[in-house]
Amino acid sequence: MLLLYLLRDEDLYGYQISQEIKKRSQGLMSITEGAMYPTLYRLTEQGYISDYTKQAGKRMTRVYYHMEDAGREYLSELLDGYLDVVKGIQFILDYSDGNNL
Repeated sequence: MLLLYLLRDEDLYGYQISQEIKKRSQGLMSITEGAMYPTLYRLTEQGYISDYTKQAGKRMTRVYYHMEDAGREYLSELLDGYLDVVKGIQFILDYSDGNNL
């Protein structure tokens, strides 16, 4: 969900994605390449994102990831599900049956 969320506004390459997760979470979260790239490959195979290479300097190329329309729809579904879970957890935490902590 986080990878798709970051790609909704701009195309990013892998290192940028991992740095954005760390920055936006204020260092509380990080993602390893071992976890990120298989997820990016799977999202690509499923048609939610696409990738392309772009020259970066004289010899280096970077693989950028781009959100497709199907990815935007999938992200919306993921966010709805996430918000339902958060709401359910909040209901449980707020539930009062007379037994207070």
